Amino acid sequence: ERARLTKTLSKIKEDEGDVTEAAKILQDLQVETYSTMDKREKITFFIDQMRLCMNNKDFIRAQLIGNKVNRKTLLEDENQDLKVAYYEQMVRYYSHSSEYIEIARCYLQIYETPSIQKDTTQLHDTLKLISLFVTLSPSSNEQSDLLNRVYGFKPLGDIQVYKDLLNQFKTIELIRWTSFFEINKAELNTQKIFNGEKNCWDDLRKRVIEHNVRVISTYYQKISTKRLAELLDLSLDESEKFVSDLVSNKTIFAKIDRPAGIATFIATNDPNKVLNGWASNVTQLLDLVEKTNHLIQREFMLHKIN
Repeated sequence: ERARLTKTLSKIKEDEGDVTEAAKILQDLQVETYSTMDKREKITFFIDQMRLCMNNKDFIRAQLIGNKVNRKTLLEDENQDLKVAYYEQMVRYYSHSSEYIEIARCYLQIYETPSIQKDTTQLHDTLKLISLFVTLSPSSNEQSDLLNRVYGFKPLGDIQVYKDLLNQFKTIELIRWTSFFEINKAELNTQKIFNGEKNCWDDLRKRVIEHNVRVISTYYQKISTKRLAELLDLSLDESEKFVSDLVSNKTIFAKIDRPAGIATFIATNDPNKVLNGWASNVTQLLDLVEKTNHLIQREFMLHKIN
């Protein structure tokens, strides 16, 4: 009863516009210790606490409260609405620090909710957001795996623009930013994240450039920095910065010889590693010869017995 009355008081303060006081009142409740309160009501309290903390710009506390929610409880059929509400709050939290891969994971959880699967409009809206945030995520093995997984979803075929968007990042081909922007501008501007004051167009352009650098590193062993800048539609300094960032993130291997103006994408093998590799190959070959000889001898013995 005390928890419910405290929540009512917090709501009154929030309605009066005093968000700080409302958050302070509600966040002091340790509802996880209330054994008589049912699980659904506890989760509702946690979601409200997270919402108020983020309204009050206290994102660290919001994360701590979010960690108290039992994810298995959210999977129960009667808690589908709470699952959607919880992951919407987690999207708010990760949006604050622009952790796009985590946002995509949250929307993926919402997408897999049975109530969302039954509603075609919500299903498509959620799938659009998953596609966008996967695309906006920095290149990594995890991002590549998630992109390929989302690309395989059947409902994605009903929203061809987003399937084509993912396909461009799946294909090992250069993406021209100007044509890419013109093709996708109309559709992407319908999304809130692309038409607000703080939009994601700059981050999307960075992802296109990163994709192009990875494509170039796949097809070229060496390339002049001038030609590299032309392919990336950047200046020499900008292209060098993007390559350096990808090398720092261990996404690609590259070395840039500034005086010669050459970028190299093939790592030089250490002589000791080469010799060890040869020795290993010779050992494997001898083992294979010995095994083959043994099998031949066995066949001869069986033939003589018969």
